[in-house]
Amino acid sequence: MIRFMPRRTTLISVLFSALFAALLGPPVTAQTTYLPGAEPPAKKPSAPDTTITIEVHTLAPGVFAAKVNYVWTGWVELAEGPLLIDSALDERTAIALADTIRARSGPKPVKYVVNTHAHGDHTGGNRYFAALGATIIAQSKSAAKLDSVTQATKPATRVDRRKVLGPADRKVEIIWLGKPAHTAGDLVVYLPKQKILFAGDIISSKAVPWMLDPGMDRKGWIASLDSLYSKAFVINTLIPGHGVLQPPVEEFRYSYTYLNDAYDLASRTASWGTSVTAVKEWGDMGAFEGDEFYHEVHFLNMQRLYNLARGRNAPGRPQMRAIKK
Repeated sequence: MIRFMPRRTTLISVLFSALFAALLGPPVTAQTTYLPGAEPPAKKPSAPDTTITIEVHTLAPGVFAAKVNYVWTGWVELAEGPLLIDSALDERTAIALADTIRARSGPKPVKYVVNTHAHGDHTGGNRYFAALGATIIAQSKSAAKLDSVTQATKPATRVDRRKVLGPADRKVEIIWLGKPAHTAGDLVVYLPKQKILFAGDIISSKAVPWMLDPGMDRKGWIASLDSLYSKAFVINTLIPGHGVLQPPVEEFRYSYTYLNDAYDLASRTASWGTSVTAVKEWGDMGAFEGDEFYHEVHFLNMQRLYNLARGRNAPGRPQMRAIKK
């Protein structure tokens, strides 16, 4: 059962000197023909985008969501210090996020960092927060990878199925839904009293999901969505991993639709024998074309789904993209 509640929104922008530009592949450029003797125009060097934007939403007393550039994070005020859901993209964004948390929740340092999964755009600030004393919490299948990256003095606290923190009136449930989904080790963070869910990348909203992680399991992903949509979770506010905030039913619908429609198109094309290399011809899904990450991610998803439908080896990509175009 899903109910709705209003949200209050504030927006801040913080500027830092940082270059964060790693694309999935070389850009595609149009061919231009010049008249004989004509010289092509000189290319102007592009200035790096050094802007860090942090969009903060107050969800309930002591509970906040924050979109750091293109990644959703959030935090919950606890007596011992804030519990942070995902640590942003890198140390610079983590510093900006920490400043934002202090401005709203006081001087106590972040006590816990819950990583919804191991991708770098959600865990890049781990080392910064761990150095300040935060305990990293991760699903058991993700913890070893995060330990190697974070290099904290103590290993991440592992969650096999469920861990509960906080008092009764602000209880935080950290849950593995029992199946590989977006990755082999996804966690969601649920506040039952406030009816708030931080879903990580299990849910996307107007942002094409990344289906290339080696541990991704499409059927397990859909089963995880089914679990979240069941009576076990009453959700008024749903924070996705990427995209825009919508009513929860719309965020679920978007995620279901993309996962199912993309596979249906890829498997149907595979059964016809159309070449996977012609993916730009057969793989277009116009209904999603205007959504975030479509051009960077969608056709890569389609190639992998095609190969899976054909029964071919499709190991995915061990390294998560660093930034969107």
